Amino acid sequence: MKPKILIVDDDEEIRTQMKWGLAKAHEIFLAEDRPTALEVFQEKHPLLVLLDLGLPPNPGDPEEGLATLSDLLALERLAKVIVVTGQGEKAVALRAIGGGAGISCANRWTWMS
Repeated sequence: MKPKILIVDDDEEIRTQMKWGLAKAHEIFLAEDRPTALEVFQEKHPLLVLLDLGLPPNPGDPEEGLATLSDLLALERLAKVIVVTGQGEKAVALRAIGGGAGISCANRWTWMS
């Protein structure tokens, strides 16, 4: 049985790329928004969540992603969440980590400094 990972990102290309890169060794589940992420999380109990902060209805704002992080941790306080987002501001990264994310990095494989 492969470890389960939930990828939450509104960009289908990014979801597909991450799935392609991780599917050999992991069972992958996908979500494009907060309601779907919470539903899949409760149903599949993934070991890890890769979470984009820029989610609908306002993908240019990190608030929906931060709310998703909070909701996930309310469901399972020991959930492992890595924030992978284009919201590259250091303050947003610190809010995500302060909110319970294990780490925050910019998507497109560019690490935040």
